[in-house]
Amino acid sequence: MITIPTVLVLGAGASYPYGFPIAKELKNLISEAFSSPNTGGSRLLGGDNPSQFFEFREAFWKSGVPSVDAFLERRTEFLNVGKLAIAYCLIPFEHEASLYRPSAHSGDWYEHLSEKLNASFDEFGDNKLSIITFNYDRSLEHYLFTSLRNLHGKSVDDCIEKLAKVPIIHVYGQLGTIPYPQRGCREYLPLGGDESKVRDAVLDAAHGITLLHEKASDLAGARKLLAAAKLICFLGFSYHPLNLARLKLEDSDGQRRVFGTVRHFEAGEVGQTEQRLYQAMLCGKVTLDDADNLTVLRRHLILG
Repeated sequence: MITIPTVLVLGAGASYPYGFPIAKELKNLISEAFSSPNTGGSRLLGGDNPSQFFEFREAFWKSGVPSVDAFLERRTEFLNVGKLAIAYCLIPFEHEASLYRPSAHSGDWYEHLSEKLNASFDEFGDNKLSIITFNYDRSLEHYLFTSLRNLHGKSVDDCIEKLAKVPIIHVYGQLGTIPYPQRGCREYLPLGGDESKVRDAVLDAAHGITLLHEKASDLAGARKLLAAAKLICFLGFSYHPLNLARLKLEDSDGQRRVFGTVRHFEAGEVGQTEQRLYQAMLCGKVTLDDADNLTVLRRHLILG
């Protein structure tokens, strides 16, 4: 059981071992899917105006930024089209089997987390863990929910109730109108069926995506979790200044410890990131490690 109040902050690199793309790869996927008004995605989602997706694609592709989130915050006229494009390109990666065959060189940190949460079913909610994710995908929720069901043999409703005891905040929303795994949510499945079913799935997923300039309530919740934490660990995070600024704490006793992955960072970037974390998290110590998510969790005993 996790007994120290701990918050994991997840970036795209956290779900990358399970098949999901990082920011630059998502940009490439969007570019390919909407490369003309006549592509399948443009025709499926564009209705009477499929060219709007091509116009979005062209502007994003030539924007000089890898992140679709950052682009849509600047070009709000593309917001609805952009959300549909994100959903259309990410849903195909919702393969349950990929959660149990992670990339060999990245390590299976989902399994490690599930093992550390492994209390009795009645005590599962006593784990002192919270998760803040900047990702849209619901892979971690699906993994933990599926683990609870298979390990304890409990009902769907009982597992939904237990998993809710571990707060998971999607800062930018998630791929579904109803949060996963609540009753009525979109199933964790890739796109399939006829065009009508595919369109409905994309629309539902797109409605769950919420950028911060639209709604900031989840940001307040994230800050509350961080303020109560004794230990914070960033996994697969790019440390974009805007995202750190949004998480910034205003008051602290300086006692919390902060860890983070810095895979493929240069030395100067590591030092810069360390300073940004000190300023944002108001912490006593920052430890950054050029290792994969699983190695960092194990090496520094993040989860006990």
